[in-house]
Amino acid sequence: MGRNTQTRFIKDPPNNFYFHPFKDETSMIKLTLAEFEAMRLKHYLNLSQQSSASKMGVSQPTFSRILEIAHKKMTRALIEGKKITIYGGNVDYKKSFIGFGCLNCNHEWEDETAFRNKKGNCIKCNSDKIYYLVREPL
Repeated sequence: MGRNTQTRFIKDPPNNFYFHPFKDETSMIKLTLAEFEAMRLKHYLNLSQQSSASKMGVSQPTFSRILEIAHKKMTRALIEGKKITIYGGNVDYKKSFIGFGCLNCNHEWEDETAFRNKKGNCIKCNSDKIYYLVREPL
């Protein structure tokens, strides 16, 4: 029995969950969300495998295996004219981080109501030297 699948992180699900060729074919190729995300990071955003693996929270060899499986599935679907469906897998979605950071103690905290000119104090050291912080997932 194989090991349990480690959670992979993805930014968003795709806008289109399937590709349908012109001919009416009933068989389909199933691409997981992790395989889709691996192709997006490596080929659409042109990141290195190491950077892509880091974004997904997996090792570089694991990323390489995910990408290879995705390539094989896509090649088969395109050559044989099969439908491509994107679904499931052991994934979790990356969220944006919006909040503040403190210049005094370097503490960072999330605040959904944060905006650039909002006044406040650090929740850890009570300093008024805070800055607005936004992190967008790649």
